[in-house]
Amino acid sequence: MMLSIIIAKIIFRILRVLGKGATSLPGKIALKIKPDILNSLSKNVKIICVTGTNGKTTTCAFLEHYFKVNKLSYFVNKSGANMISGVASAFIENSSIFGNCRKEYAILECDENSLPLISRYLDAKIVVVTNIFRDQLDRYGEVTHIFNQIKKSILNMPNASLVLNADCPLTNSLSKYCNNPIFTFGTNLNTNEDNINDNLYCPICSNKLRYKTNSFAQLGNYYCTNCKYSRPKLDFVITDLISADENGSEFLYLLNRKMYQTKISLGGIYNLYNYCAASLTLLLLGQSKLSVLSNFNGSFGRMENFKCGNKSIRLMLVKNPVGFSQCIEFASRLNGKYNYVFALNDNSADGTDVSWIWNTEFDDLNKNANNIYTIGTRAYDMAIRIKYESMQISGIIDGENYQNLIALIEKSSGDFIVFATYTSMMKMRHLFIEKFGGKEFWS
Repeated sequence: MMLSIIIAKIIFRILRVLGKGATSLPGKIALKIKPDILNSLSKNVKIICVTGTNGKTTTCAFLEHYFKVNKLSYFVNKSGANMISGVASAFIENSSIFGNCRKEYAILECDENSLPLISRYLDAKIVVVTNIFRDQLDRYGEVTHIFNQIKKSILNMPNASLVLNADCPLTNSLSKYCNNPIFTFGTNLNTNEDNINDNLYCPICSNKLRYKTNSFAQLGNYYCTNCKYSRPKLDFVITDLISADENGSEFLYLLNRKMYQTKISLGGIYNLYNYCAASLTLLLLGQSKLSVLSNFNGSFGRMENFKCGNKSIRLMLVKNPVGFSQCIEFASRLNGKYNYVFALNDNSADGTDVSWIWNTEFDDLNKNANNIYTIGTRAYDMAIRIKYESMQISGIIDGENYQNLIALIEKSSGDFIVFATYTSMMKMRHLFIEKFGGKEFWS
């Protein structure tokens, strides 16, 4: 094992000198030499695994913010490195050459498809499941496949406490198959919006579900009239939204029969769920200073802001119909007019099947769009999708010519909102930092 760690650490050093993130390659090499290296590296570490379709990165970032402010001993796998090689890299970086981890906690974002393999080697203390939505069909398949992958992973970690988004009918049904201690979160918010719904039917008997409240997509207070399956009593629940805008939300939450008022500095209902997931996890770890989370300003690529002179550029990651629709809905509520950029790639990390954009709701774009541009390897596909909403395209940048986009931003008037798939966000963000300032996610 020592040889694999030494080689991986040398690779870390070389890549960092070259200005690279070194988030996956060291772990990939170490796993080639010793496939079960995580068994040894993870011993005596309190592990928190966060998985699910949307919200993994932001939930982990909420947790990291809390741990950092409170000076707890921890490490995270850098965002985007959420497969087994990235997890291995994170452990190696934070361990001695003898394989002894120097940190007490590990906060691990785990890809849903990779978690069954990762879970073979980890004895997690807590597993968080944020939600289960339809994602990259060519990679994840339908939601039942994602569900089965997560269920298989949990069965590999029988000692873990489960933190489940019980507003998601499919996520909550994991409790029917696992013997782990279950803790649930959700909201009582009712948006009355005509949202996309990936799963209209009861996961137990396939009868159509009914809802008392519905926040977005299939999330809400549901019940089945046939088999009586329903949302359980929640351990952590947001009851009322006091105010909400692009700068954040103020709300009430119920915990142990006591009502509390707090706020977060992130907009969007989906970020309330990320807050709930992080808060309940912290409470299970014996951490109670939840007010610390109010000062968290977001993670890279997720509503991240850049400045070009007096213009603002908001970068938002999109990767599936529900997440994309929620980002558009959020943007439509902003005051003033914005230039919209849609960056669509079909690289392997994005999913080569881009048909999911046709299941995204673009209706709200008309509310405050000034100019609309598309860019990326599938820029024309995105342009056609937008044209079907009877909206005019101001320009198309074919391919990954992000320097052309930067030039466009510099010469244009008005603020920009950029919706970008994963690989476009990663490449674009690096150039934004070079041009407009900022910090690399791995530094």
